[in-house]
Amino acid sequence: MAWTQTLPPYRALREAAGLSQRAVERALGWTTGRLSTIERGLMPTEAERVTLVAFLGERLTHATAEPKEEA
Repeated sequence: MAWTQTLPPYRALREAAGLSQRAVERALGWTTGRLSTIERGLMPTEAERVTLVAFLGERLTHATAEPKEEA
């Protein structure tokens, strides 16, 4: 795996979805710390990238589709 500076903003996407690193790792069956490594700049494998983008995209789609309650 190679280091890169052109990764998508995985951390920003995860945080926008309201998820912790550990919650994402559990949902995807990844080992503890794997997402942290990716978010710090280690290039994910193609399978990891596809899985992560699909997972976060699904969460963000549902988060933005739900109407927000007024206080």
